[in-house]
Amino acid sequence: MSEPMTHEKGSVPDHVPPELVHFWDFRTGLGPCPHAQVAELHKGPRVFYSPLSHQDRSEKPVGTWVLTKAEDIRQMLQRADLFSSAQPRSHAMGETWRLIPLEVDPPEHGLFRTPLNPLFSPARIKQLEPRLRELTVDLIEKLKDRDECEFIRDFGEQFPVRIFLELMGLSGDDLSRFRKWADTIIHDRINRGKAMGEVKAFLVEQIALRRVDPREGELVSQVMAMKVGDRPFTDEEVMGTVFLLFIGGLDTVVSSLAYQFRYLAENPDDQARLRADPSMIPDAVEELFRAFPVVTTARIATEDTELAGVRIKKGDMVTGSTLLSTSDPTEFANPEVVDLTRSPNRHNTFSFGPHRCLGSHLARREIQIAIEEWLKRVPPFTVKPGTTFKTLGGGVIGMEALPLVWSCPA
Repeated sequence: MSEPMTHEKGSVPDHVPPELVHFWDFRTGLGPCPHAQVAELHKGPRVFYSPLSHQDRSEKPVGTWVLTKAEDIRQMLQRADLFSSAQPRSHAMGETWRLIPLEVDPPEHGLFRTPLNPLFSPARIKQLEPRLRELTVDLIEKLKDRDECEFIRDFGEQFPVRIFLELMGLSGDDLSRFRKWADTIIHDRINRGKAMGEVKAFLVEQIALRRVDPREGELVSQVMAMKVGDRPFTDEEVMGTVFLLFIGGLDTVVSSLAYQFRYLAENPDDQARLRADPSMIPDAVEELFRAFPVVTTARIATEDTELAGVRIKKGDMVTGSTLLSTSDPTEFANPEVVDLTRSPNRHNTFSFGPHRCLGSHLARREIQIAIEEWLKRVPPFTVKPGTTFKTLGGGVIGMEALPLVWSCPA
């Protein structure tokens, strides 16, 4: 067998055709409009190989196959027998415990997912709705008379993160520290391991406190009481589950809110339509989720296989991004157009298959309520003139800041 093809920024296995090699990195170089830039990949091969990956676990660049079509990405997400999610991210801190249920494949996955589902069911979210609306209104009332705000700092992270910390039974006083941890773990490969270690140490303390004093209705205590099959979660399983909930609750909705409110700020006609007819908001939010998804995920091939005519070998990394599946022109007519009345709208922003987002019902309702209450209370708003947007890349596409301005009535 010949040696792998070597490139300046990484290596390409010898089974990868040279014409399918394309340097692409979901961490960097995405520019101020990442969704439009990623969508340009639809003009190239259906599947290509990048010597770079947003999920590097070491100092050496790790390559990945990148799928661009929604059909292929669905297959990757649904066929856990061929594309495994069992790749512990705790390796970044020198450990082997798994983020549960993300890093568990079926059939074992279902044993962990089943007790977690009720925590974020539609019925549970309905119970939470009064608190979601109360906090939303409180935050907006504190800033609406200021004529401007930095949306992410003042609202975009305050609302969903405070809600999630309440669910976890954690204090909102440490929000800035928690957000810094999440930003580092998701967007900063070099410092990821150190931040994960700090989060683990913090959660070890929280779990220990609840062993002495369980707190009814709080997620940490609820996870500690769960069973997989007929046995209790082990200590590592409790840690892996609480760790995943903690990080997941600190970032993805923040990023979604930022991109959706940026769209409304940059498109006054659609903003006005929703103000005039709030009944459009649920469908509009679905379209904004489709147009501005934020998650890119990867799997490991469990055996030699073929996908879209491309030979993938056992052990290869395969990446599927929601930014590609929801902008696929073979799946959606005019995907570059944001149509607030688009129907049907079968996007996969929340993934497909066994690992479909556990918190999707909460995320939907949070953003619907945020837009409803913001449009009721804040005059027409725009992006502050002169703003230059900076994208945060990685497994979750984020935005560094979103300055908004509006004119308050005299």
